[in-house]
Amino acid sequence: MKLKFLNNTLQNRQFDYQPRYYDERKERMEKRKEQLRRAESGEMTPEERKQMLREAMRAESDRAGYRQGQRQSSNIRIFTLVLVLLALFYFLFFGIDKVET
Repeated sequence: MKLKFLNNTLQNRQFDYQPRYYDERKERMEKRKEQLRRAESGEMTPEERKQMLREAMRAESDRAGYRQGQRQSSNIRIFTLVLVLLALFYFLFFGIDKVET
């Protein structure tokens, strides 16, 4: 009687995995280049022109929202800094006498 489990050597499993990479920015750039090429050559239909304009307006509104958020966070940072400086000056000019006594 042959014991199979004693003679069996373990082998690693082989996988055929190929990672995929999707670059959304690159896809948008290629699509935009193709649209501009078609617009310059006059091959674009009015419906495609409308779609191109919609995409441009959507992209601009996304950038505007980002800029507005950055501006708001900057304003909050400046306001906080001004409050800290005002508190520091108040403490230096009016609070020094109370600390010494």
